Amino acid sequence: MRPLILQSLTDSAAAAKTFIWLVVFSCILISTGASAQQTLPGGNPSRKDIEGSVIFRLPEGQVYRFFTLTFQNDVFVGDDDGYTNGLGLTFGRGPFLEFSNDNLPGWLNFLTQKLYIRTMPNKVRGVAHLFFQQMQTPEEIGVAELQEDDVPYAGLLSTQSIFYAWDRNTSDQFSVFLGLVGPASQADKVQTEIHDLVDADEPLGWPNQLSNEPVFRLEARRATKVFRNYEGKYGYDIIGLGTIGLGNLRSSAHAGLALRWGTNLEFSHATFSLQTDKQVNSLSLSPRNDFFLYAGAEFGVVFNDILIDGNTFEDSHSVPLEHFQTDATIGAVWKRRNLSYVFQISSLNSRTSLKSDREAFGAFSITYAYR
Repeated sequence: MRPLILQSLTDSAAAAKTFIWLVVFSCILISTGASAQQTLPGGNPSRKDIEGSVIFRLPEGQVYRFFTLTFQNDVFVGDDDGYTNGLGLTFGRGPFLEFSNDNLPGWLNFLTQKLYIRTMPNKVRGVAHLFFQQMQTPEEIGVAELQEDDVPYAGLLSTQSIFYAWDRNTSDQFSVFLGLVGPASQADKVQTEIHDLVDADEPLGWPNQLSNEPVFRLEARRATKVFRNYEGKYGYDIIGLGTIGLGNLRSSAHAGLALRWGTNLEFSHATFSLQTDKQVNSLSLSPRNDFFLYAGAEFGVVFNDILIDGNTFEDSHSVPLEHFQTDATIGAVWKRRNLSYVFQISSLNSRTSLKSDREAFGAFSITYAYR
């Protein structure tokens, strides 16, 4: 059974200190939105000034809709253990000036009335809803017995609603994750069928997977430009990243940097993160055919992770959690007419202290924008 949060904290004083430091750092980054934003010429802009400015690209009412298909798999890097596969569908819309019943489900609109992401002044807004299935397996998938020295078999089926608010320099994202782990995720059936289709080894250990459990996570993320140079046809910028998340799915704090190089970078930070494959493509709002390349890294402390710690309220397979985690990502984003693409490779350290090998996987997504 996974230890309680307070017990987990006392198990690692170093992890707790670093976690607090990263929380403070991320809170500073996330709380400086009003001061970091760049005002338009003439002082504080009025609503009319904002509606007609280049920040919005489009007049109010001309809202785009986005549909994204995402495929993640470690087959891109020639591996098949740890985080092994993910498939997701994302539906988004924007830009618009305010969240309302016109662009949000009624229950989300009601629950987020006082949320900072919708009350920040002088921001452009958007929303996306992600439906995702992912699966995790140990290294030896041909072994039917429980492998106590490797990560649990686990499937996750989740939804993620992402609220965006951005200006020329800073993008804030607030996410609500809801889902479940266990057999109800159908991950065992999906992986078995895929392996059968491609004539790969049959995964035999799924009877040992985590039990059914509802999961949630609330997450605040900020991407802010710390340096930019957009002179000439090609430009580059450096983006600071900060994330805080809390929930029985995963609680963590991360900070990092990303370097981007390409065309029309000014507004493509709106949905940027080092997990851009799971979100609306950063160039979907661009009126031209643009591209950029990116590379970045994040360092963080993970407080709890159900995919490693096991079920919260009952006994299940678990392994010791590696609290200190780093990840590095390289990728390319490009747009051609109504279609936008992302391809990226990610490398992260083992999420359990039992293993030292880094995990890696690749991802590809395609986004179609329409009105």
